[in-house]
Amino acid sequence: MSPVGRFRFSLETVLKVRGLREEQAKAEVARAQQELERSRRALKETLELQSRKMAELAAGDKEWTPQDFIIFRAYLEHLKTAVVGFKQRIEEQEAAVQEKKEILKKRYQERRLLEQLRQKHYAAYRRELMKDTEKETESIVLGRWNL
Repeated sequence: MSPVGRFRFSLETVLKVRGLREEQAKAEVARAQQELERSRRALKETLELQSRKMAELAAGDKEWTPQDFIIFRAYLEHLKTAVVGFKQRIEEQEAAVQEKKEILKKRYQERRLLEQLRQKHYAAYRRELMKDTEKETESIVLGRWNL
């Protein structure tokens, strides 16, 4: 029987943890991208609403009382403030997405490094196993069994 036992990688647990951390980072990137997309959609809708209201004002179809006009103007100012807020939020979220992508890249590299190390250890194990198998085969062929 060969002296080489079953393959064991001493950092297997660390590799699994790194894989889980990478998956978690992927989920965080996806979540951040969804939030960013929601903000972009909200900005687009707000800009469309603002342009419709401006067109409504420019059309002149409605007779405006001073009080209606003041309320409408305040509403347009509110939309303008919302647009500025959405743009600021989008910038912050884009920065957060980039940061999370960098973290994901780092975690991917860590996991990949451990996988490559595992593959090297496995290749060494396979070479050792092949050497032992060749020795056993040679012993059998030559009739020199180690009983």
